[in-house]
Amino acid sequence: MDNDGVIAVYLAAGKSRRMGVNKLELPWGQKTVGNSALEKAVNSKLDFTFVVTREEDTLKWIDGTLFGSPLRERWKALRYRDADKGQAHSLQCGLLAAMEMEPKGIMILLADQPLLPVEIINDLVKRYLKEYQENKNVPFIAASFQGIPRPPIIFSPKVVPDLLKLEGDEGARQLFKKEKLTGILVNYENGWDFFDIDTKEEYDRLKGWRHEW
Repeated sequence: MDNDGVIAVYLAAGKSRRMGVNKLELPWGQKTVGNSALEKAVNSKLDFTFVVTREEDTLKWIDGTLFGSPLRERWKALRYRDADKGQAHSLQCGLLAAMEMEPKGIMILLADQPLLPVEIINDLVKRYLKEYQENKNVPFIAASFQGIPRPPIIFSPKVVPDLLKLEGDEGARQLFKKEKLTGILVNYENGWDFFDIDTKEEYDRLKGWRHEW
């Protein structure tokens, strides 16, 4: 079907090797780390969200409210059996599903960025659709902090063939190093918005973030 907007690929299939436990299930507020950005995505201007998870994932880190109507119609879990091959392969699983919906753009979201505000998601979607209307050749629009591209990133479907060439644990940001892509960086001032969690120390820091902010 033809889609009017942006589809998201929510990457939630990591091993949490450095954490030692499934970081998506760690408590954050009244819910979990993994649920935080997903809840915002589902309630944002994104048209739909594909959640790429490990094959054995029980999804218990996702809050029950997201399984009720109408929110349940705004996302779908893709259990990926080859998640151990690395992030690039999980990304490709989500990209192929998103492309079937013929979107104008595909946003890459990370499940370990619990502080990402819905306002940034919506701002990037709005900016991308405006650029798409004026110039369908824009390869991407990415969030940026201190001049460095950071997820979330919205890619044009035209860039997907390059994303499908990534291997192992290469993330979408590798394209900025390998290709001469001339996209748009949107700078945001608060570094906490992009804080991601890979270690127990980072999780402990997250729990104290309100004191640092």
